[in-house]
Amino acid sequence: MEILRAVFLGVVQGLTEFLPISSSGHLALAQAVFGYEESGLTFEVFVHFGTVVSVLVAFRQDISRILAALFRGLTKPDQWADLWETDDDFRMNWLILIGIIPAGMAGFLVEDLVDQAFQNPLLVGVMLLVTALILWSSRYAQVRESELDWKKSLLIGLAQTLAIIPGISRSGTTITAGMWLKLDPERAAKFSFYLAIPVILGASLIKLLDIVNTGIPQNALWALIAGTVAAFLSGWLAIVFLMELLRKGKFSWFAVYCLIVGLLTIGISLVH
Repeated sequence: MEILRAVFLGVVQGLTEFLPISSSGHLALAQAVFGYEESGLTFEVFVHFGTVVSVLVAFRQDISRILAALFRGLTKPDQWADLWETDDDFRMNWLILIGIIPAGMAGFLVEDLVDQAFQNPLLVGVMLLVTALILWSSRYAQVRESELDWKKSLLIGLAQTLAIIPGISRSGTTITAGMWLKLDPERAAKFSFYLAIPVILGASLIKLLDIVNTGIPQNALWALIAGTVAAFLSGWLAIVFLMELLRKGKFSWFAVYCLIVGLLTIGISLVH
């Protein structure tokens, strides 16, 4: 793969992974509508790693505290009940675990159906319209400063399962769900990104097992590195940009983009 093409694809992956515009939807569109060919499993694993690193960097202080609390808890298993009540960072580890369970189960159950959905641009277009509606609905959520508990984590995790369908935005769905559950938009966004770390890593590790035996082509190494760096930088910028829009109350603006792209996709698919 050429380095410039790898950089371009890495930038697209990083931006669409975290902005609420559906990375899977854009990938499906590129494949089915514009004749885009897949870049290969190895490249996919590398760029997903780049996006995970962007989350770790963007929220490095919070994640460091959460991990430190996890290790403290592992050394005191007899105090977990007390830590749940008194240590917010320790509790967050369990809330993340609860939140990723629905998506993990759904991924195994409907994997074949998802592969078929990627080949249907009309479905992708309709789902982008659904994403637009979800994002627009955030304007009417009565946001309050409420606490994140296990019930809300589970509900946000259930919302995340919708993103298995190409065209449904993972970040858009989970952040909007958090806002409807009366979480502060920034807190909802942070939890959405926390959920992305194990979900993306888990999916990438499963795919990594498939390429362990084949190895990495020597002539593709620099392109893989370039794509990974591009995914990291664009992912980090996307997170910073999204958090700023959330602070300004402009999260629903992405609904307009999804509406336009969804209608164009439906029109193109009907013409073809």
